[in-house]
Amino acid sequence: MVVFSSLLLLLSPVVARAQTAEEIMSSVRQVAALQGKQTLSGQIRKGARRIPLTLFLRDNNLQFALDGGAERFHLRLNEDDQQLFAISGDEVSPFPEDKINEAIGETDVSYEDLALKFLYWKNPQIVGRQKLNGQDCWRIHVANPEKTGRYREVSVWVTMKQRALMRVVGYGPRPEAEPLKQFEITGVMKVNDLFTVKSMKVTLLTYS
Repeated sequence: MVVFSSLLLLLSPVVARAQTAEEIMSSVRQVAALQGKQTLSGQIRKGARRIPLTLFLRDNNLQFALDGGAERFHLRLNEDDQQLFAISGDEVSPFPEDKINEAIGETDVSYEDLALKFLYWKNPQIVGRQKLNGQDCWRIHVANPEKTGRYREVSVWVTMKQRALMRVVGYGPRPEAEPLKQFEITGVMKVNDLFTVKSMKVTLLTYS
């Protein structure tokens, strides 16, 4: 189990009413890409392991600093795509593809998990409705068009009222399409009129 503290601003005030799966995912993307200017401090935890994490939000640019800046990387969120960069000193370069699936500091969280690529995958489908933590949610399923990374399909639960991202489950390749990892929002807080994730539980569902 891993818990994030005060990380990603993926909960929003009420946005325009969305009906289709693409409109709902677009609403979530807009929230992620319009975050203003904030500096949040938290940690990634696994058992006794604690990794300090500082997140610098500058509109649609998110910079992550691990272990007091020992490692830094940059996520740029746009309305229609996202880009992940590695930072070394003053140099910025595309994040290495062979590192994207690596765990961060021996935890259950990978760099791929923080990249939020699934928000931009095409042709999402509403496959059901479910109540999570008292909130009515859509369950949206989307396949990975790039066939890269560990996840080949992802299910996303988004609240109907606020378009809040509440749960994500990543699946492996078919025909088994095993569930590999689950992310679930367990606490929120309000910062300057925006609702931000206070804690998020990450659970490995298979070790294969």
